[in-house]
Amino acid sequence: MQNQPNQPVNPPPRSFVEWSDDRRNENMRQTLGASPEPDQLWVFAAGSLIWDPRFEPLETRTATYLGYRRAFSFWTIRARGSFERPGLGLALEPGGECTGLAFRVPETGRDEILDALWRREMSGGVYVPTWAETETKAGTIHTLGFAANPDHQNYAGVLPLEMSAKIIAKGEGTRGACHEYLTLLIEALDRYSLEDRETLALHERVQQELGNRT
Repeated sequence: MQNQPNQPVNPPPRSFVEWSDDRRNENMRQTLGASPEPDQLWVFAAGSLIWDPRFEPLETRTATYLGYRRAFSFWTIRARGSFERPGLGLALEPGGECTGLAFRVPETGRDEILDALWRREMSGGVYVPTWAETETKAGTIHTLGFAANPDHQNYAGVLPLEMSAKIIAKGEGTRGACHEYLTLLIEALDRYSLEDRETLALHERVQQELGNRT
């Protein structure tokens, strides 16, 4: 599915998609079964997992997830947006690379950790769990990241910076404003000295949008 020039792939949805427990568990089973390194499980954090992983990693490394870049490319109509004020959610998009953190999942409590992770990230199927080579200072590993699902009704595509900034500046949902999430991301990237010029440029443009509204 391809973007039309300067237009979202899909308009903001008017309904929620909820995955059943069975569907979510089957997706997790298939994903873990395809792991290139079944003896060790690493999760890649590109967004809120950086500052809120909700489990104690066995090991944490700064990392670069290869073949994908960070992008706000799907409509959020619940957490950081609504039907009236939709926002944009963060995902991994094919092409380039993404700096973030790699968390090694401990064996103790692993099933509970993964169940909670899938409930968090895969409640509605907006992502495709994706294994990718990931560079760290201690060597290359394979990590599990969450790429955008281009076949989902919430998929907006990679939009122009100006359009993305306007949407993010206006979006607000049950967990707060969409632009607040972007600020938390920028702060987390800075905390771990992770470079992402495109996300920084987006944040700067969103701040300009917010300034124009005051």
